[in-house]
Amino acid sequence: MEKKYKIGYFLVTDIQHIPPVIRLYPHLGGIVFTCKKKIYNFIKEKYKKHNIEAYLCKNDKEIQRLIKKNRIRVMIYPSYHILFRGKAIEIFHGGLSDKTYVESLKILVYDYVLFPGEKTKDKVARSGYLKYVPEWKIIGYPKFDPLINASLKVKPIFNNNKKTILYAPTWNSRKVDLKIIKFSHYGESSLERWGKEIIQALHKDYNIIIKYHSRIYREPGDIYEQIESMIKELGAEETIQIKIDDNILPYMYQSDLMISDISTACYEWFHFDRPIVYANPDPEHYQPSDDLSSNTYAWQAGDVINKKEDILPFVKRNLDNDIYKDKRNEIFNYTVYKPDGKATERQANAIIEFYNRYKDTPYWWLILSSYIFRRTRRNICKYVNIYYHKFKKSKIGK
Repeated sequence: MEKKYKIGYFLVTDIQHIPPVIRLYPHLGGIVFTCKKKIYNFIKEKYKKHNIEAYLCKNDKEIQRLIKKNRIRVMIYPSYHILFRGKAIEIFHGGLSDKTYVESLKILVYDYVLFPGEKTKDKVARSGYLKYVPEWKIIGYPKFDPLINASLKVKPIFNNNKKTILYAPTWNSRKVDLKIIKFSHYGESSLERWGKEIIQALHKDYNIIIKYHSRIYREPGDIYEQIESMIKELGAEETIQIKIDDNILPYMYQSDLMISDISTACYEWFHFDRPIVYANPDPEHYQPSDDLSSNTYAWQAGDVINKKEDILPFVKRNLDNDIYKDKRNEIFNYTVYKPDGKATERQANAIIEFYNRYKDTPYWWLILSSYIFRRTRRNICKYVNIYYHKFKKSKIGK
C-alpha cells in the first residue's frame, strides 16, 4: 500500500502483539520491525493479504539503523519496550489487564499514551505516574471493532450440541520470573495447577477449547506435553481442541463460558456478556479484590476455583444461572471506553494528529531530541527503581 506516513511498529516478544498493529495498518501504513522469527513468519503467513512491510532484524541496533534509513518519525509500541529513535506512542496489546505492568515506570518514556478505558488510566493515576506522562488520551479497545462491525470471520470448531468451555490461562511465568516465585509458586497462571484437573472434570459433558497464551516455553515432559498426552489417553480428541493464535476473540465467540486466571482475556471475555469462572493459581495467596491495584480485580465477576471439587459445579451453576451479569457489565463499562466499533478510527486519528505536529520538524533534530528525551527518562526510571528496591524494600513499577 502507499506509504501515507513515516510510521514504524516494534513487536518484541510474541504474536499477541500483532492484532493491535493489524487494526491500525490499513489506516496508517508503515513498517513493522521485529527480532522474532515467529512474529515475522506469522505476519507473512496469516496476514499475507494485508501486504504488510516487515523487517526481521538481528537486534535492536539494526532496527535503529533501519528507522533512520527509512526516516521513520513516529514509532508505535503495543508493549512496554522502547527504542531510542523517533517519537514514541504506547497503544497496549493487553491494556485491560489487572497485572501490575500497566503501572510500570516505563510508561514515562513515551511521548503519547493511548488508553483503552478509564480503568487503565486510573491505575496509572493511582500509581502517581499519570501526571508525568507527556500526553495521553482514552480511545477504546480497537480489537473489539471487528466483532461489533460483524466483520470477524469465525470458523466453528465443534459440530455437536454440547456447550463449549474456553480455558484460557495466562502465560506460565513460574520458571522465568523469580520475583513471582518468591510470592507464589505458580505465578499468575493456572495452567500447571489446574490445566489437567479442568480437562478431567469437564471433558465428558462439554466441548473444551484450550487457548494457550502465545508466550510458551516448551520442555520435554512439561505441562503442555502432559495435557496433550491426557487428551489422547481420554480419547477426547473430538471434543478438546488446543489453539495457539494471536487473537483469542474467534474462540471466545463460539464459547458459552470461559475459565481463566489473571489475564487480559478476562476483560476481553466480558464483551460477550457470558459467564466466567476463575481458576486460582495459588489459593494461599490470591483472593478476589475490589482494590483497583489488585491483580484479581476482575475476580469480582465470577466464582473462583480453589479446589478441584469446585470445577464442575461452578461451570454448571454459571451456565444455568448467570448471577454475576450485573457486576461483570459494570466492570466492563469501566474498563472499555465506547465499545461502538469506532475505536480503531479514534486511535488512528489520534496518531495522525500527533504525527502531523512533527511532519515538518527537521529530521536530524527529531531524532536527536527524541533520543535525549528517551534516554534521560529511562535513566530516571532506572535510578528511581534502584532507590526503592535498595532503600524502601518495595518496588515501584518493573
